[in-house]
Amino acid sequence: MIDLSLFENPIENVFILKKWNWDYLEAEKFQLECVEYVRNHPDVVILIVCSHPHCFTLGRGLQKIKGNDVTLVDFDPSTSLPFPIHSIKRGGGLTFHYPGQFVFYPIINLTHHKKAVFDLMMSIMIITKKLLEDQFNLNGLVIRRDLLGVWFENDFSKAKIASIGLAVNRFNTYHGLALNFFKDQEMFQALKLTHPCGLPGDIYRDLETLNCNKIPLSLRDDFAQNFINEFIASSFSNHLMMDKQRSSSLISTSTSF
Repeated sequence: MIDLSLFENPIENVFILKKWNWDYLEAEKFQLECVEYVRNHPDVVILIVCSHPHCFTLGRGLQKIKGNDVTLVDFDPSTSLPFPIHSIKRGGGLTFHYPGQFVFYPIINLTHHKKAVFDLMMSIMIITKKLLEDQFNLNGLVIRRDLLGVWFENDFSKAKIASIGLAVNRFNTYHGLALNFFKDQEMFQALKLTHPCGLPGDIYRDLETLNCNKIPLSLRDDFAQNFINEFIASSFSNHLMMDKQRSSSLISTSTSF
């Protein structure tokens, strides 16, 4: 069971957990526990912000894109990679995680909150793009529906900086967005060996590289807080702000993560 007393609780029935460099399999197990909790309490929303140690994740297969001239390459299981590979229950092919990412997992009952899964993904990417433009004055960002994600594009290059993939279990979402925040030489060298999301590994970039500057660690924390604020404001504006001293009747006293 989930102990919601360990979460931030900015508005009623919305609970937030932040945990950087969280072991991927532990985080996935925790997500599934959250999914079960939300299934039984569909008015509850759990938002997880985190990052993971170096690893690859392998979904259930590449999405076949109609009318696109880009050839997507499935993962070759004989490829030898320097980091662990975890098979997971979401759409899409191979993707990757490393400690310098910003990862966002929304656990939401789609039916109760009257949301469609693709609209939710678009909302997450729109917020990501807006905050990167506002916080880092980064121009040239586009959201691509064909090669789903947040991209940097200009006359000279194209680069993918954020990937998204949601899984749905009985109308409850999990998995989510991974934004490449900090440069990581080990991971980006490993990407050259494979095709994350079916694309060449060298098409992926990080925010530090695009910004041409070292980014202080604190700015990722600022981004995370701003992201959560924007997501709540755009998705749950009908909720009333809670008094910080008020405890929720939904808080469980059961075991924690």
